Amino acid sequence: MQLVIKNVLIPQNNSIFLKGHIGVDQGKIKCIYYTENMPDSEYAKVVEAEGLIISSGFIDTHNHGGNGYGYNCERNELNIIENRLSSLGVTSVLATWESSTHEDTLKFIKKIQNIKEKNDLNNVEIIGIHLEGPFFNESRKGMHQERFLRQASKKEVNLILETSCGLVKVWSLAPEFKENMNVIEMIVNSGVSVALAHTEADYNIAMEAFSRGANRVTHAFNAMPALNQRYHGIINAAWQYGAFMELIADNHHISPTVMKMLVSASDSDKILLVSDNNECSGLMDGSYNVHDRRLVVTNGRLELESGVLAGGIIGLNQSARNIMNCGFSAWTALKMASENPARAIGIFDRKGSIATGKDADLVILDGQLNVIMTIKAGRIVYRSENRNLEIK
Repeated sequence: MQLVIKNVLIPQNNSIFLKGHIGVDQGKIKCIYYTENMPDSEYAKVVEAEGLIISSGFIDTHNHGGNGYGYNCERNELNIIENRLSSLGVTSVLATWESSTHEDTLKFIKKIQNIKEKNDLNNVEIIGIHLEGPFFNESRKGMHQERFLRQASKKEVNLILETSCGLVKVWSLAPEFKENMNVIEMIVNSGVSVALAHTEADYNIAMEAFSRGANRVTHAFNAMPALNQRYHGIINAAWQYGAFMELIADNHHISPTVMKMLVSASDSDKILLVSDNNECSGLMDGSYNVHDRRLVVTNGRLELESGVLAGGIIGLNQSARNIMNCGFSAWTALKMASENPARAIGIFDRKGSIATGKDADLVILDGQLNVIMTIKAGRIVYRSENRNLEIK
């Protein structure tokens, strides 16, 4: 046995936690015991986690980077991104690329392919790519640069899909343009999840996009028409269709009251906590130049100089805590950060829950979801200085 985690509270399917022990070997969850004592395992490191809870490692499916770097960086800079993510309980990520030129998009894909070849050595596994753009509506561009926005062509889409060799897992687009709507089935048939984003689409257009295979909404409520008591929009359509909805639970992109309404009214299995972190996440308050734009970090917000929100700066553990503060259970909040994202991108067979045979990607937390320890493929990749767990 490689590692044993003792006396930790393990989530169950009935929304409760039971004290038990988890054995890890060769990067996989080998065994789970709920007896008073776990059988001795020779040569194993033992982590005593009395009074703490454990979750499957968090999976951030919308993350552009952090600590000053995006994923088109060098190896030593990638280590900096990974170290921050590990401290936030993230063990897997979709490297997210914003709207850019066709040529730079292909370069990014090839860069991630090179990184992914060495995933076994990474503290955070890059499980694929989320292409956020460039097929967006200029009127809802947010922080995306207008000069890169365009409508889809089947030739461009096909070349990107062929180049990625299955690496692209999510592609966000605005479906109200005929050209964009017409490539949805093509993208979906290649095994990619299509998300609606940065769009003026109404309820009917959204429902048509879902009928063609789209199954996701990017950063729900943001960069799309607002709902009111008479207007039916994308959120209504997603709710009716049963689509996955990304939620940036930072209390800035969506108010806590609206978050509570969304989770209460929806199937909680369809809510995906995402960080939407970018290069400025993890940096101190100040003004920074990112991709020829000035971004400002202040009072927990990340904005363009114009005041437009430019992404999130908190991690998934704090996002899950904010869900708990809305009155939901820790079990529900953690599921939104682990199991739901795994299901949404088709990797639940190996990640997203604590079960024998699955990857030993685990995060140990206290009752406020502060990260105490992060384990990636059976390796301890982060230990909190505030509460140093005993390892025998």
